[in-house]
Amino acid sequence: MAVVACLLVTPQTAQAQSSRLYLSGYMGLNTYSSREFTHPTTDGAVEMKNGTAFAGALGLRLTPNIRVEGEIAYSRADLSNMTLDTGASGGLGKNVKTWLYMANVYYDFDVSWKNITPYVTGGLGMAIHDGGIAGAPGGLGDASDTSYNLAYTLGGGLKYQVKPGLALSGGYRYVGTTDFDIGDYSIDYGAHEFRMGLHYDLPVDFLK
Repeated sequence: MAVVACLLVTPQTAQAQSSRLYLSGYMGLNTYSSREFTHPTTDGAVEMKNGTAFAGALGLRLTPNIRVEGEIAYSRADLSNMTLDTGASGGLGKNVKTWLYMANVYYDFDVSWKNITPYVTGGLGMAIHDGGIAGAPGGLGDASDTSYNLAYTLGGGLKYQVKPGLALSGGYRYVGTTDFDIGDYSIDYGAHEFRMGLHYDLPVDFLK
């Protein structure tokens, strides 16, 4: 309600940024399609439940259109089911916790309507997956492990300039990593993330 009230009382002409340096906070919903896995004895697919994601970032505007962010993000996906190529399937226990350490680039387009500006984004970094599998079908056995992987993101969205120094954003991005390991399981990872962001300009002037 506080955000809605702020939007209602803020003049629509507010466009300017008050600083080149800013902080961002994000909250998102991660959705997962069925992910393939390999195992020394068989292959198959793993299903994950939707989960929440949280992130914080420090950003720098290099030009009026280009900005970069250093981001740390956390998400968790509960494992729900495993299906083997043999046709056997069963429910799974445990989950996969993922930390992302990303360097992201944003491009804000020159077009704007009622203080709303579209953007596109992409990033590269590292993912740390901490996962476990319990109750796998076919007698494959339980496992737990921590895996370090290359991560990448690609997406876009809209940014709303509430007032100078404060903006909201809403967008989508795809988060992918190289295959991560849980014991003898090697699992493909990809998440569709829908998220909201709050951006606050830091009151510093040495970068103006």
